Amino acid sequence: MNKSKGYFYYLLWTIGMLIVVYYGNQFVGMMESKKGEFLRIDYSLLGNIIYALLFGIYLSLLNGLPNRRKFHRPLFFFVFLPSLILMIYPMLNIFLKMPYYALYQDVARQEGHFFFGLLCGLTLMKSLFGSR
Repeated sequence: MNKSKGYFYYLLWTIGMLIVVYYGNQFVGMMESKKGEFLRIDYSLLGNIIYALLFGIYLSLLNGLPNRRKFHRPLFFFVFLPSLILMIYPMLNIFLKMPYYALYQDVARQEGHFFFGLLCGLTLMKSLFGSR
């Protein structure tokens, strides 16, 4: 833990994380209960992707609030873009019929979409902004 931020920051961050998890699970439950599709994308898949992306962005705040724009090219191109492609792979398959989709479904069977979205949100913030 970084001692310069103090324990109060981490206490607030933990309380905020509990709020994000609680309302995020309600949001995912609401999206899963909706019947239908948005642009041929199932609402449950869309809800899981949005929740994981926002959860990853909030997780990036653990190291501090972003204060300046600092573009980190290797992190953006070698971690964020592949994780973004893996996160939206099921949506791309709907429109483009992507190769190896059966293998992707096998790998991301349980919570794969969530972890790809979490990694995508975290690396997006870390590659675009420097923290305090």
